[in-house]
Amino acid sequence: MSVIEKARELGEEIARSPELASMVAAQRAMLDDPEAKQIIDEFHQKQRALHMLQAQGFQLTGSQKTDVEDLERRMLANPLIAEFFRAQQTFERVLEEINEIIGRAISGQPASCSDECCSSCCGCEG
Repeated sequence: MSVIEKARELGEEIARSPELASMVAAQRAMLDDPEAKQIIDEFHQKQRALHMLQAQGFQLTGSQKTDVEDLERRMLANPLIAEFFRAQQTFERVLEEINEIIGRAISGQPASCSDECCSSCCGCEG
């Protein structure tokens, strides 16, 4: 099997992963909720405006920083948004682990053990 075919197979497995399914479901629930969507939209608008100011060389004021912090607190206080962030972090950890495994394989380093690894596998480092 070619490297490209293996990559396609890996992508298909990732697409079927429970971590991705959880993240997509959490995102859908978050965006379907008017309150959560309003908070997210408000945050993105504020973020774009502040990035534009910074790109023009302006420093953010204390009140602008406080506004962003308040929006972040509101986002994390919303259970649907908080659940999406948790699911997103879990999925990102899976992707990081995949990248680590690929990187180790490319460099010829031994595989490191995952949480599911037994103590007697040959890849254990310690």
